[in-house]
Amino acid sequence: MPRRFRQDAVKLPNGLEMHYHEWPGQQPTLIFLHPSLGYGRMWEFMAEAMGDRFHIYAPDQRGHGRTDKVDGDYSAQEYAEDLAIFMQELGIDRAVLVGHSLGGRVAQVFAARYPQRVSALGLIAGPHLSNFYGTRDSARSVLEGAYGTISHPDEFGSKEEAYAFMRPIKPFTHDPDAALHHRIEHNYVHTDDGRLIPRYDKIRVAQGLAHLSYNLRPYAARVECPVLILRASLGAALTREQADEIARFWRNAHVVDVEGHYALQLENPAGAAKAITTFLSNAGVL
Repeated sequence: MPRRFRQDAVKLPNGLEMHYHEWPGQQPTLIFLHPSLGYGRMWEFMAEAMGDRFHIYAPDQRGHGRTDKVDGDYSAQEYAEDLAIFMQELGIDRAVLVGHSLGGRVAQVFAARYPQRVSALGLIAGPHLSNFYGTRDSARSVLEGAYGTISHPDEFGSKEEAYAFMRPIKPFTHDPDAALHHRIEHNYVHTDDGRLIPRYDKIRVAQGLAHLSYNLRPYAARVECPVLILRASLGAALTREQADEIARFWRNAHVVDVEGHYALQLENPAGAAKAITTFLSNAGVL
């Protein structure tokens, strides 16, 4: 039986109405932060795999899901401030942060700015190389990715059309069919005439993607909590050698290989959940 959860929204003092999913459970509190083009409920499989050992929150970040698409620069710093206010409004003093891609950048910045509020940090599929080694080639790739996102369709005529668009696009190529259908069901508005309209704002997403070349080394140096880098062992984005090298930018970081290509929370939620739980136990957080 799927683990029960509730959906709600909170109006933040900065004017943003943030939608979130909550899976009640024991302590510690764990906050999942989705990637660009993602949504809070995409962590549903992970929440089920982790059982009620944690009290889990998964917000739709600004520009995504049912949360407002307000004006702003959509940098990791701005997202991190949203998270700080979100935690304050919900009375969350301290949490384990687990982020993927955009969510990982937000978690890294938040952990540096608010070290007393983070007990551990998990980075799904590892951090992006472009945030630590700003080469010309990586900058070109970042800008091309942002431009490609702007070119995404504004709507699809049917579920089948949406599926045909998503199936060949990296990094979604290796999503199981169940995960792709989950995206289609929960990341789009379904109209009465069968059309699907993305819940994310592709322009705002592209703004955020442009920050993939922002230097996060200074933030890593300020993080005080233990850090887990979950490397997707079958993916090409981060080799084991690269992951080990990046881990040295933190005071206390560990690399664990989890079978998968990229979106481990969808490809291998049980493996990712086990790696996180083991890491938190060894770090004394549990």
